[in-house]
Amino acid sequence: MVKITDKTDYSRFARPTSEDEGMWLDHVEVHLVTHPAGQVKETHTHDPPQDHVIVMRSGRMRWTVEDQSLEAGPGDVIVTPAGTPHSYEVLGDEAARVACIDSPPLPKPQA
Repeated sequence: MVKITDKTDYSRFARPTSEDEGMWLDHVEVHLVTHPAGQVKETHTHDPPQDHVIVMRSGRMRWTVEDQSLEAGPGDVIVTPAGTPHSYEVLGDEAARVACIDSPPLPKPQA
């Protein structure tokens, strides 16, 4: 389960093993997400459009942004401009942890 927070109580620092969390600030939302081994997300866009930046924290994933693909690991950054089709697949037997940064933020879900 993802912990939902806002700027009054979000985590100030994240480590590679930090639990999943969604943080809503004034101009950006940040999600610490764990994708299970083998997970596949087909090509999609975000609606409404958001700039979408992924920072790999652990594990391996194949990201495709438009017609370019990258096998990504810890420290790699994937940039998907608003409205750009993208997809991913978790590679290997290990879950992948990412930090996902989206702007502008969507309305914060109700807890």
